[in-house]
Amino acid sequence: MRTWSKCRYALICAALGVFVAGQGLGADSTAVATIAEVLATPMSERDGSRTFVVRGVLTMVHPHADVAVVQDATGSLWLSIDGQSHSQKQVIRPGAEGTEVEITGQLYRGGYTPVLVVRSIQALGAMDLPPPAEADLEDLFLGTNNGLRITCEGVVQAWEGRAGHGSLLLACGSRRIWVHVLDSTGLPAEESLLDSRVRVVGVVGSVRNTRGEFLAPHFVCSRRIDIEVVAVPPAPPFEEPVVSLAEVGRYRYGPVSAHRITTEGVVTFVGDKQLFVQEGLRGVRVKTMTRPAVVPGDRVRITGFIEKSRLIAGIDGAIIERVGSAEPPRALAITPDEVAVINGRAVSSHSMAEPSDCDGCLVTFPASLIEAKRSGRSGELVLSAGTSTIVAPLTERMVEALGSLLPGSRLELTGVLQVHFADADGAMQVTTTPTLQRMSLHVRSPADVRVLSRPSWWTPGRLAVLLGGTVLGLAGVSIWVWLLRREVASQGRMLAHEMRLRRDAAVEFAASTRERNRLAANLHDTLLQTLRGIDYQLGACRAFRDQPTADHAMYLEVARKMVNHAAEELRDSVWALRTMPLAGRSFEESLEAVARQTGHGHAERITIRLEGEPFELPHFVAGNLLLVAQEAIHNAIRHASAATIDVVATFNADAGDVTVRIDDDGRGFVPGEQVGPDQGHFGLAGMRERIERLGGNLEVRSLPGSGTTVIAHVRKRQYDERLDVEAAEMLFSGPAG
Repeated sequence: MRTWSKCRYALICAALGVFVAGQGLGADSTAVATIAEVLATPMSERDGSRTFVVRGVLTMVHPHADVAVVQDATGSLWLSIDGQSHSQKQVIRPGAEGTEVEITGQLYRGGYTPVLVVRSIQALGAMDLPPPAEADLEDLFLGTNNGLRITCEGVVQAWEGRAGHGSLLLACGSRRIWVHVLDSTGLPAEESLLDSRVRVVGVVGSVRNTRGEFLAPHFVCSRRIDIEVVAVPPAPPFEEPVVSLAEVGRYRYGPVSAHRITTEGVVTFVGDKQLFVQEGLRGVRVKTMTRPAVVPGDRVRITGFIEKSRLIAGIDGAIIERVGSAEPPRALAITPDEVAVINGRAVSSHSMAEPSDCDGCLVTFPASLIEAKRSGRSGELVLSAGTSTIVAPLTERMVEALGSLLPGSRLELTGVLQVHFADADGAMQVTTTPTLQRMSLHVRSPADVRVLSRPSWWTPGRLAVLLGGTVLGLAGVSIWVWLLRREVASQGRMLAHEMRLRRDAAVEFAASTRERNRLAANLHDTLLQTLRGIDYQLGACRAFRDQPTADHAMYLEVARKMVNHAAEELRDSVWALRTMPLAGRSFEESLEAVARQTGHGHAERITIRLEGEPFELPHFVAGNLLLVAQEAIHNAIRHASAATIDVVATFNADAGDVTVRIDDDGRGFVPGEQVGPDQGHFGLAGMRERIERLGGNLEVRSLPGSGTTVIAHVRKRQYDERLDVEAAEMLFSGPAG
């Protein structure tokens, strides 16, 4: 009984511990927030510094972009899943709509609405998608429903299909909205889908600018079942009643439909996926899905949708049918200034332009060419007609024919005039009558541009160029003479400086050589003999090891070895101080002697080679090169632990160049990180100073574990012999010491 009481007490304590631990973990974890709370976060805190946990149902997962939308009872939020792991992307994947998820992430500003960058996600199970709200066009075009699941009904006015997905243009009353269909499998073909009434369920997106400002809505429809064809087109193409071209876009008594209309006209211009048709003084631009297979002069029947993106009624998504041919309308002789006056008078009087606004009409007028521009394969003519400036776009074929026109040419142009309107604020406002902003001219062929007169060859521009060229030529000659004099003076100073440096190098070499010989003799006669004497004395002391003293034998042996080592080091120093073996020897023989002396007592293999045709070098130049070679060989033996050292001297008799290259297979180093003068090592710095004082250059190449290459390059000068004589006189002008 007592045992059972103890067990029960232990179980109660364990349960309390688990409860307390759970409470502690709950207190430290981030609480689940509603989407409305996330969206209400101030702009200043949408910088990734805040972490949120939200719970809701996935309503859209984009298969071609790493974005998705989650929605709860309070609102919807865009998600960024870029950079997520494969397992997390398996949760947020195309077709996962209807999955309840719990998401942890950081909040950022996004392009318009806030975006939650997903850091972790957990699928909680399947649930029903939230019922779509009926679209309120006013709210939609104010940008307040972003991310919500909405349903909207309208007439399909355009369809741009791709492999498995596409976009349709939906006319909802007086507004048009693009619907991006992520899965178009099973949708009717384009010709049967156009002009049908459909009901779409989708997530609201936004068209925005780079400042994060809302411009227009669009829908994202992720499932094929969310598109329902409510009604087929009211009539097959071309079976609607024909509307005259003059009535397109104008007032009509009775209800106005978003369905397509049918009209007729004579083709005046054919471009890429567009054409212009005209009847009398009424012209209309027609946009098609492909390049129309008609030519100017064809009479065509058109079925399509009225659009007013240019603030002028046109026809979009058109299907073209040729019904015959006719004489193209006669070009109206009217200047752009007159067109501007007609349209301006209509704006001020609140009436229609009479006899026509001339947009889309074939016109002819004289103009002066300001500039013929080229941009890739296309181009444009910039024209001046009175106070108006007109731009005439050119195709590749017309650029080749008209691109050589000279500015100032007087031309007569024939083409389709296009009037571009803007309101008083420069943007489309429904409360403002649009005013004419600019005009352009669509030229049909090079024959539509007739040259009336060509500019005189002596144009003000050419005269200015000629005078400017003359002035620049005189200025150039003056500058050239001044630069030539300056260069001669600079070369003279450089030559004098180089001679001074080389003379200093020769004098320094002679002086250092004499001093090195004196120091070598002194060291040999004094310090070296002294060290040998010490070695002898220590050896004598070793003979008395049997005397009753402390254990001195070990210390004496160590001292003897140290003295022997010092003697060897001193011998190396003596060799380094002795005069370079130049007298009576060739450069190759001297180089071999330096190699023997420096490598004496070492196992390294040193090879000496000469390339090119050797020529006699001044004593101080050869000596400095030998000192550099000696230092490089010494470094390879002592510091790089090299096994082989290869020395190559290359002579270029034509240029008077000599290059000495020393390669070793030692341990190498990182150039710039080696020890230097600050640490008491002057080898590389000394070699570089020697060569630079001769006007040459020294290059050191090395990599850890890949050996080292030292390249010394100098050039023989004509005045070196005189400097060599002066150095020799200094060398033998006094006692050697």
